[in-house]
Amino acid sequence: MPLITLTWLFLLIATIVLLVSATIIDLIAVRSRDFLLFESRAVLSQRLQLAALVLILANFLIGIPIVGLALLVIAVAWTLWWVPASHRLLAVGAQSVFRVPPSSVAAVMFDVSQQPRWIESLVAADLETPGLLRTGSVIRQTVLINGHELIARTRVTELDPGRRLVTTLVVRHAQPADVIDLQPHENGTLVAYSGGHRLSLTGAVLGGWRLPWLRSRFEARRAANLERLRPLVEDMPRGRLADQKNSPRDVPAG
Repeated sequence: MPLITLTWLFLLIATIVLLVSATIIDLIAVRSRDFLLFESRAVLSQRLQLAALVLILANFLIGIPIVGLALLVIAVAWTLWWVPASHRLLAVGAQSVFRVPPSSVAAVMFDVSQQPRWIESLVAADLETPGLLRTGSVIRQTVLINGHELIARTRVTELDPGRRLVTTLVVRHAQPADVIDLQPHENGTLVAYSGGHRLSLTGAVLGGWRLPWLRSRFEARRAANLERLRPLVEDMPRGRLADQKNSPRDVPAG
């Protein structure tokens, strides 16, 4: 058997092994309970998929050189497009006006125990660090992803009581951020609920084509979360709202 044929068969077998391994790791990752473990396995799966794509490209270069060269040019151009970090940024946001003052909105939005009531993907949330909510606090969340519950942690990186809360997801390879910004408005409070996540170069090469769809999907989710929040804030009796605003559990401390 010619050496070129043996090489082609070896690359084909290696490609299949990599793709099967990536699929198995994906299945294991989905069953992970801890988000950090889920993330590390997902990153490993992405790297295996990228390696498989490189071998597929090598197969084309060996078997059909003209097609292989064309695919190589496309692959290089596609990869170079994602090298600038700005091209890999997934920024999403939603905003809405609530008919109550900023302090009233903050009494609910900044209350960790209330988050599962208005954030659809949250099953449970509690403050893991002792004391009141403050910069550096860690929030333990049970997140529902594709029907599977994961334990994740977010850290408060910025807090302006009653006005602004910034949290970042505690992960190894990236730090997705969530920003809640409350501004006075002639009709009450303008609530801006935004977030951002910068894809890794590997993640962008493999799935960057999905960014427009993901952006639209996540923005729709944030808008829906704000609508879930509305009755919790606007329909709350004033006496109960005042109690919440004066409760050490609910009022964030600087």
